[in-house]
Order: sequence, then structure tokens, then C-alpha cells
Amino acid sequence: MFLKGKNLIKIHNCFFCHNIFKILKIKNFYPKIKNQYLDYLLWSFKQYKNIVSRNNFIMNSQINNLSIFDIKKILFFINKI
Repeated sequence: MFLKGKNLIKIHNCFFCHNIFKILKIKNFYPKIKNQYLDYLLWSFKQYKNIVSRNNFIMNSQINNLSIFDIKKILFFINKI
């Protein structure tokens, strides 16, 4: 599960916008994912997939083809690094 989450993050470029690995030294304007409550993150991912509640083209295109199980893998990896 850990390695699958790592691969999904690389494929969908989550680290670039959300600065998961703390690579960028600039101020990040995107929401922080690491150390957030898992229930809240799952709820917000479902809202982005729904498109009605949160209409963000970048997030919609990135997670549109992800299943809930893939999203859980991503969140598991982010919170374990």
C-alpha cells in the first residue's frame, strides 16, 4: 500500500502543488495535505470528484480517474513519510 501510494503521487504530481516532500522553499498557496485529519481529506476528495461543491479544474482532472481506494493509498503514503 505504501509503494502504491508513492507511485500514485508521482503519477498525479501531488507533491508539486502541495509541497509534500518540502522540496520547494517558496510559500505554498495550496492546501496542506500532510498531517490533516483523514476523514476531512476523504470528504474533500469526494467533494472534488463531485464537481458541484468544489469546482477546481486542476484537482478535478488530477483525481477524476482515481478510486476511493487509490485516494486512501495516497493519503496513507503522505501521512507516513
